[in-house]
Amino acid sequence: MAEEKQKIELSLYGVAEIIKWCINRNNGRIPGTDTEAFKRLQAALAEKPATGDYFTLDQFWKKRMVFEFTQDEVDTIDRCLYDIPNFDGAQLPQIRFKFWPKTVCQN
Repeated sequence: MAEEKQKIELSLYGVAEIIKWCINRNNGRIPGTDTEAFKRLQAALAEKPATGDYFTLDQFWKKRMVFEFTQDEVDTIDRCLYDIPNFDGAQLPQIRFKFWPKTVCQN
């Protein structure tokens, strides 16, 4: 049976934050960042226009896309967005709130 995936909508600004912390600043400290979801995030970011035009870039960064993640990928992103900034003494990125575990109790 295929692993259940969850869809998460992200702005490309959020995608950039995830790539920054999970790939660029990670330096292999947290494994599991070479999966399909991470490749899709990097591909989306690679579409950044090569222009210096503020309006075009602003539209690009605000564009929202839906990505599918396995639970392991969500856990990996959560660890990267929490542990790596702590290792580096940096402020936690805002995007981290997207990846906090959902509340289990349902009334």
